[in-house]
Amino acid sequence: KNMIAKTCFIGGKAAAGYYVAKRIIALATAVGRVINNDPDTKDFLKLIFIPNYKVGNAQIIIPANDISEHISTAGTEASGTSNMKFVMNGGIIIGTDDGANIEIKENVGEENIFIFGAKCHEIADAT
Repeated sequence: KNMIAKTCFIGGKAAAGYYVAKRIIALATAVGRVINNDPDTKDFLKLIFIPNYKVGNAQIIIPANDISEHISTAGTEASGTSNMKFVMNGGIIIGTDDGANIEIKENVGEENIFIFGAKCHEIADAT
């Protein structure tokens, strides 16, 4: 087959009490097991979850980045330095209008970042 093999890396971690984040991590891991073991896809697509994502992982991953997804509920993002590094290396950011994504959008222009979801002032009405 004339196809280019792709590998998708997902890195993350969840605080002890963050149930939803832990379920998303479990989902990413389960999807990876299916994709990586499927005889029809395993030679062309890999999904790898990097647990306990931190600076040491980022130093290796960021230079090879094409697309970075940064999602949090507007008004709750604690840190956004990784997504700044992703965009500095030419990666495209897909994410919510929060944290460093707001600052990046102001500097790279709305045409170079893909923002979706509720804005901070809309969260109270959404819950």
